[in-house]
Amino acid sequence: MARTERTPLRAVIYTRISNDPTGKAEGVTRQEDACRKLAAELGWSVVAVKVDDDRTAVGKSGQRARRPAYAELLDMLSAGEVDAVLVWHTDRLYRQARDLEPLIEIVERTHVLIRPVKQGELDLATASGRMVARILASVSTHEVEHSIERMKAKKAANRRAGVHHGGPRTFGFKAVAPTVKGHAPQVPQVDPREAKLIREAADAVLARAADPETGATLTGICRAWNARGITSPRGKPWVIQTLRSVLLSPRIAGRIAHKGEDVGPAQWDAILDYDTWLAVRTVLTDPARSAHLASADARAPKYLGAGLYRCGRPGCGAVVRPGGARAGQRQQYRCTASAHLIRTAAPVDDFVECVIIARLCRPGRAREVFTTSKPPVAEGPDVDALTARHATLNARLNGLAAAFADSEDADPVEYREAARRIKEKIAAVETQIADALSAAAASSEPGPLDAVDLPELVRRHEADPDDALQWWRATYPLERRRKILAVLAVVTLRPGRRGRPLGVLPGGVDPNSVGIDWTH
Repeated sequence: MARTERTPLRAVIYTRISNDPTGKAEGVTRQEDACRKLAAELGWSVVAVKVDDDRTAVGKSGQRARRPAYAELLDMLSAGEVDAVLVWHTDRLYRQARDLEPLIEIVERTHVLIRPVKQGELDLATASGRMVARILASVSTHEVEHSIERMKAKKAANRRAGVHHGGPRTFGFKAVAPTVKGHAPQVPQVDPREAKLIREAADAVLARAADPETGATLTGICRAWNARGITSPRGKPWVIQTLRSVLLSPRIAGRIAHKGEDVGPAQWDAILDYDTWLAVRTVLTDPARSAHLASADARAPKYLGAGLYRCGRPGCGAVVRPGGARAGQRQQYRCTASAHLIRTAAPVDDFVECVIIARLCRPGRAREVFTTSKPPVAEGPDVDALTARHATLNARLNGLAAAFADSEDADPVEYREAARRIKEKIAAVETQIADALSAAAASSEPGPLDAVDLPELVRRHEADPDDALQWWRATYPLERRRKILAVLAVVTLRPGRRGRPLGVLPGGVDPNSVGIDWTH
C-alpha cells in the first residue's frame, strides 16, 4: 500500500512472556495495553497483534526457541505488510544475538521501524543502531546465562536437601501446585489409589522373576490397567516403556531423582521401601530380560542370513537382520545401519543355498576345507560380552524413547540425534557379533561337514537341484547350514532393481543383486 505523509503507519504489536503458569495471559495483555497507548500517541494504526504466551526466547543447545507468533511476525515484515513493530521491551523480541541477526537483515531490506515502549526507537538501519542492539543482546544473554547458573545452583541445593524441584506429576503422587515466589515448594503427597497400583505391579514383577508361572509381565500389567481405564499422568494408555520408567524412578522409593539417577533421600513419603525398589530395579535392568537373551532358543537365528549377510550399499557393509514383516506378509532382510536395504528373505535364502549346494557338489577346495582339520585361530571377542552390550544399548534406546514420550519439553531434533547415535552403536556391535560368530565357525572342530552325506547330496543334485535343496534343509539343522555358509562365503545383498530385470530366477531373485564372495 502506498503511504503518504498523512497516512498513519501500519503497526503490529508483538507481546511475549516466558512463564504463564495460570494461563490467564495477564502479562501479555498488559504489554499489549502499553503498546496500544504508545500507538495512539504516535498516531499509528495497529493492524495486527502477535502473541507468544508462555514462550521462552532462549533456545536449547544452540538452537532458536520455538516461537510461532514471532515467526509469523518476521513473515509479515518480510512481505511488507506492516511499517512498524511495537513491543514493550527489546528483550521481548530477542534474548540472544542469534535471534537479532535475522531481524537486522529484514529491517535493512524493508526499513521497518522498531519502537519499544520502555526505550526510544531502535534504529536497526544504521551501524550505530545495530551496535546498540547487539550490545543490548549481549547484556540480555548475560542475564539469561547468569539466571540459569543461579537456577542450577538452587536446584542442586534443593536436591541435596531432598526438596521437590518441580517437573511433571509422577504417577503415585498427587499434583503439586506451582511454586509461589518467596514460598517453599510443596512436598508431594502420596496418592493412595495409585500407590496401591504401584505396589501391586512391583509385587507382580518380583513374583514372576522368582517363578515364571506366577506374577505378571509388564505387558500384562499395562493391559490390565488399560482395561480398567487407568491412565498415565498425561492421560494416555499405559505402554511398557512408561510403566517401566515409573517402576525404575527413585521417586517412588522416597528418593530424589536427577536425570533418572538416585541422588539421595527426599522429603516425601516412599511408596515402596528402598530394598523392594532396588529388587525391582535389579529385575527390570537385567540384560537377560531382552527377548534375544531370554534363552538359547530365543537367541538362535531363525533365518539363514540373519547376522551373516552384509549390506551392499557403497560405504555401508553393515549386517542385515530379519524384520518388518506384518501379519500375512513375508519376512524381510533389513540393513541394521539404515533403512536403505529391504529384501524379501525367503527367495534370497533359496538362491544362496542353491549356489552353496552346487559349490559343494563340485570337487575342489570348497569341499576339502570342511573335511580337514584347521589350525587354531587367535581368540576373538567375547560373544557373550558383545551380546550383553547389545542388550544394554537397546535398553538405553528404549529408555530414551520413554523419556521423550513423558516429557512435555522434549526436543524432537535432540531425540532423533541421540537415537541415531545409539542405533549406530547397536549396528557396530551387531557387526562385531557377526564377525565373532564367523571366526568361531571357521575355527570349529570338527568341521561343519563332518558326518554330512556328501555322496547323497551330489546324487540328488545331479538328479534334481530342487530335490537336493529340500533334502539338505530337511536333513541338516539351520545352525549347521549357517556354519557352512559362514566358512565358505561372504554374501552381500544389494538393493533390487525395479521391474523384472533379465536373468531373474523363477524365485524372483536377480543374481546380480546377491554377491557371493567365496573364501574357499
